[in-house]
Amino acid sequence: MFRASALVRISVVGALFCAGRMATADSYPVIVIGTVTMEDGSPPPFSVAIERVCTPSFGDAPGPVTNKKGEWVWRMEVDAFAARYCVFRASHAGYSSSTVDASNLSIDMHDTTVKVAPLVIAAATSDPYTIHIAGDDIPRRAKGSFENALKAIDARKYDEAVSDLQASVAAVPKFADGWHALGVVYDTTGKLPEAREAYDHAIEADPRHLPSYVTVARLCIKTKDWACAVKTADGLIKLDTKHVYPEIYLHRAVAQYELKDLSAAEESAQEAIRLDTKHKYPRSEYVLGRVLEAKGDINAARAHMTTYLELQPTAKDAEAVQSHMLGLGKPEKPDTEPELEPL
Repeated sequence: MFRASALVRISVVGALFCAGRMATADSYPVIVIGTVTMEDGSPPPFSVAIERVCTPSFGDAPGPVTNKKGEWVWRMEVDAFAARYCVFRASHAGYSSSTVDASNLSIDMHDTTVKVAPLVIAAATSDPYTIHIAGDDIPRRAKGSFENALKAIDARKYDEAVSDLQASVAAVPKFADGWHALGVVYDTTGKLPEAREAYDHAIEADPRHLPSYVTVARLCIKTKDWACAVKTADGLIKLDTKHVYPEIYLHRAVAQYELKDLSAAEESAQEAIRLDTKHKYPRSEYVLGRVLEAKGDINAARAHMTTYLELQPTAKDAEAVQSHMLGLGKPEKPDTEPELEPL
């Protein structure tokens, strides 16, 4: 659901041929089989809903619920020629989910039963876009409007959510979580200046509100305000002594690279990799590769870019990264290069 992650991760939906013969229709019946696990590989101690999330959103669809072993089966129709991009993901309040690239459903296959890679869920406390606040932590004067906003968010009625969240922070101007939630809704709907203002209010209300520093840093990256990204990252790194948000080093490395501070960018990217023991942010490997390329260390650059592709083989720009890597050390430069960090 939206509260588990405000950002939709997307990938191409593939299709299948019907078993034993070439299909003539555009859509095909498919039985998709999968599992959901916790980070340690065990099944969740609760049922988890499966959903398909697409761009455009008309392809979105609710799916089945897992059994006690974390298993799920989804009988669905797949359209080989649909102009949309989708992923499967798990949904449970307070948890974030990995996604499964639906392009793993190959149009060259004739078997209409497909087993996909496991979905992994984790407590979403470190997801800066999570809106998950205990009832006791909501100020009394803001409680009604804030709870209404959460219901509107779940229903994807974002205009209503904005109105209710504005009422919440008007009632309690120091309600940092309310300001942050407002920023997340604005961010999700593409209203970046409004999102930045809301996040800034959250930090003003609570200078130790760590998620807002992450979301501001990401906004600065999106808008190519590199000095802002470095300043915000530096502020969070001083506060986040437990490394709740190790990704901030990746954001800082990107901004430092763009500011031509290659030594600092290399140090930040290396720290991002060191702290990311579970490889949740493999893009750090590619960023470090780009930094080393700029410093003239082509062999090391190639090694880190290769590691990135090994960790993230289904990345949307994997082909572009591969092409870039093949051109390392050659005098001619491509007209365009993969973004350091797509957000």
